[in-house]
Amino acid sequence: MSNKFKISKGNVPIVLVHGTCGNSEDWSQLLGVVSTKRTVIRPDYGKHFRDQGLSKAPTVADFALGIIAELNSLGVERFDLFGASLGAAIAVSIAAENPDRVNSVVLQSGFAFGGDNRLNLLFDLWLHLAKTDKVAFTKLILATGFTRHFLAAFDQPTVEGIIKGFVDSSDWSMIDGAIRVDMDVDIRDAATRVKAPALVITAKHDQIVPPDYSEDLARLIPQASRSELDCGHLTFLERPTELATALLEFFEAHR
Repeated sequence: MSNKFKISKGNVPIVLVHGTCGNSEDWSQLLGVVSTKRTVIRPDYGKHFRDQGLSKAPTVADFALGIIAELNSLGVERFDLFGASLGAAIAVSIAAENPDRVNSVVLQSGFAFGGDNRLNLLFDLWLHLAKTDKVAFTKLILATGFTRHFLAAFDQPTVEGIIKGFVDSSDWSMIDGAIRVDMDVDIRDAATRVKAPALVITAKHDQIVPPDYSEDLARLIPQASRSELDCGHLTFLERPTELATALLEFFEAHR
């Protein structure tokens, strides 16, 4: 999404940072709740990095700097920040490096270190399938990203349509780059430097980033509180209203 507006002075927008396979449209189901209360900015950080024409591989810091550059172009001074999965790592990096600008931060299904053996195995599998079998990659994301109860609501033709739609519409070069960033994530030091009040949300049935990873991240952040949603990793699709309500309540409590 391209943000074609300027932020008026004194307005504190909410910045939503998507995960590895996502883009700004991930947040469409949250907007019905969030945008009625606050201005929302949804950066496409992978696209921004690619559009810079840089030849080097991206890092968490690169993605964070790209988001800050976009906020600067919009005239944003202070903001509330939400990041999910890889977006949580990017949000931590932003909050650590910009303590005077981040009002408060919510992190969902985040992890502090992508070099952990389990995560490294998962991301290596993602990388392999994204190159060799995009349909299998998408099936894996669906099978591990949602609870069985959520998936049970869809008939087989609908599931097949979701898979085809994702395979056909995704920018696979950006997904490849984002997975490589996942593998290199190490925000353990940055997390200890987050000054803003923080809420870490775990997804109870998360099979991609199990809750103990978010718990480890929360322990590193000085002012972190915790909450849990009864869903899988792709919370923005499975529990969008509950997620939107949780982040709005936290942001409003710390304005």
